[in-house]
Amino acid sequence: MNPAWAWRGVATKCLAAGRCVWIAASALAILVIPTHLAAAPGDSATFIVHVKSEGRPVEDAVIQSGTSHAVTGASGTASLTLPTGPRTLIVGRIGYGPDTLQVDVRSGSTEVTAILKEATVELAEVVVVSTRTERRIADEPTRVEVTDRDDVEEQIAASPGNVAELLTEAGGVRVQRTSAGLGSASIRIRGLRGRYTKFLSDGLPLFGVSTEGLTPLQIPPVDLQRVEVIKGVASALYGPTALGGVVNLVSQRSGTQREILLNQTSRGGTDASLWDARRLNTRWGYTLLASGDFQGKRDVDGDGWADIPAQRRGVLRPRLFWADSLGNSWFLTSGVTGEDREGGTVLGGRLLNGQPFREDLRTRRADAGSVARLVLGSGATLALRGSATEEWRTHWFGSARERDRRNTLFGEAALTLTRGTQALVAGAAIERDAYHALDVTRMDYDYATPGLFAEHLWSPTAWFSVSSSARLDFHSAYGDYLSPRVSALFHSERTWSVRASAGTGVFAPTPFTEETEVIGLSHLRPITNLTVERAQGASLDMSRILGPVEVDAAAFATTIRNPVALRGAMDSTGEVELVNARQPTRGDGVELFASYKLEPFSIITSYTYLFETELDIERGVRREAPLNPRHAGGLTAVWEAGDDTRIGIEAYYTGRQTVADDPYRSLTQPYLFVDLLIQQRLGRVRVFLHGENLNNVHQSHFDPLLRTSPGLGGRWTTDVWAPLEGRVVNFGIRWMY
Repeated sequence: MNPAWAWRGVATKCLAAGRCVWIAASALAILVIPTHLAAAPGDSATFIVHVKSEGRPVEDAVIQSGTSHAVTGASGTASLTLPTGPRTLIVGRIGYGPDTLQVDVRSGSTEVTAILKEATVELAEVVVVSTRTERRIADEPTRVEVTDRDDVEEQIAASPGNVAELLTEAGGVRVQRTSAGLGSASIRIRGLRGRYTKFLSDGLPLFGVSTEGLTPLQIPPVDLQRVEVIKGVASALYGPTALGGVVNLVSQRSGTQREILLNQTSRGGTDASLWDARRLNTRWGYTLLASGDFQGKRDVDGDGWADIPAQRRGVLRPRLFWADSLGNSWFLTSGVTGEDREGGTVLGGRLLNGQPFREDLRTRRADAGSVARLVLGSGATLALRGSATEEWRTHWFGSARERDRRNTLFGEAALTLTRGTQALVAGAAIERDAYHALDVTRMDYDYATPGLFAEHLWSPTAWFSVSSSARLDFHSAYGDYLSPRVSALFHSERTWSVRASAGTGVFAPTPFTEETEVIGLSHLRPITNLTVERAQGASLDMSRILGPVEVDAAAFATTIRNPVALRGAMDSTGEVELVNARQPTRGDGVELFASYKLEPFSIITSYTYLFETELDIERGVRREAPLNPRHAGGLTAVWEAGDDTRIGIEAYYTGRQTVADDPYRSLTQPYLFVDLLIQQRLGRVRVFLHGENLNNVHQSHFDPLLRTSPGLGGRWTTDVWAPLEGRVVNFGIRWMY
């Protein structure tokens, strides 16, 4: 029997009976949960935990191990009765970063001390982010790369109006500018196109199911605590829009920090933001972000085209937090964003046909989301997540106007059961993506995708963990599909680790690709006969810590079948169409990362090798995938004097890239650019000076950006494969009050 038809039959019966979540969880349990999960515990002992921060006891800290939990009193001490043997203790409190301890419980009383560092992360965040299981990143079989608050601080000084550079701190992650007219960009993870990357904010898809138009790169980073990245096929974790990986932007939690930021650039850019975070009491807190950004239109190379589009943007985002001493928590977020961009030719500028060209985008977005975590007792927790977004756009391509409206809804319920060294997560989710084009009505669609998922985590020893997960999605237009994933971790506490993972996933096509974002939908034929894109991926990651030195290496491979590509219509109308390529896209590569941190110096270096091939559907031959440099690397050196002074220099190398539909070349030139950052703290004020691309690399130094005649879909510019802004220097101040 065809497995796809077998699963479809099972799914239909499950839906009719209303027992899908239970059956999915039970099936996974039969496959992967060892029989001793339900075994009765043996001898037990009293275990005493002292919780401190900067030498002071921490009250109301929650300590949890399996089904047991306790709360510290005024002395910062709590006791638990635990079965003897190896145990994992999770310690956390709102306003502090969580700590995880591996302990050996013996007969008689045993004591241990947990040290918490004050931060804006609460215990519930462990549930929300990335993989849903209550594990610190070092103990998680799924590789999760974290860009922490120190890197966020650098990004705030480098570019307060967006998070683009911050995301590239993780190796194998690259910002690819998709539009030469409006400056929009996408994030490619390990060479896969940006549409395959799922963006989350605090575990919620507040940027929509996919991220065309107003991208998450255009948000200010002032309110971020960290960024978490899962690379590779992740549909088993987050559904059919996470084929290439997941980026989760984790916001700061309520505390006492407040600041005002002002920034000015040498290219006519101005940024201003207000950040306010307060704890109202031991349970309640809120944060508020308000920002405004302005950028004047700039023709850097004098060719009549705006290399930097004009921009006006305003953001307002309040958040509300609640948490009690038992581990229950609730989080509410909402936001409104308005942005106007004006690109194309500058005043008096002309294309090579003698005509001006207007490319403008007006975007209005509103969103709201909520996350709740309920401790049910006996090692059970229930997590509820939901969000809604509404976006209105008006896009001008020359004389063509495209107005649209897009609505997305998301809901999820996940039940987590823990006992000893094992955890089981089972749940259901639904996503809705509705697009209505006011001017190109043939592109309207309304997709709904309910799904069931389950994940099992087992840590039989202190050095080995395995995670297995599966997700069954029911797409209203493309049918049903199953996405499994398995990850294993072998590690020694804080010295070395090896992770291996493999999985499959899918992506449900829409009219939006990197190519159609450039040319619009007016020239695109209606989508017909497309099938889902299917992927298989595997990776092997190794890490080693030797004193102040950390070394990481990874090897990966991905295959995408039925990839969707854009081609010219097979007639003389000049229209374009999306089709499934007859051959798969294949990519593999290696990532290397090394860091040396010994105060006051730190040095970080990275290198990525990537080789990806695909079918050129216009010529019917295989080619190296465009805009993926085979070699890329970076070097960062930082000197810090406590929290007062920071001086850093960065150099980034981008190797040769193939380009398609470019009248000037098929293989680009490599380039290197250098950044410099200086920060100084003066009491409650921080001043910063940042120079980006100091050696002034610009694509027009190699070739013109404007084409001599219109290309596919009527586009008048080539792909962007090198910087267009040239050298940019910015100066700013941050006032902490």
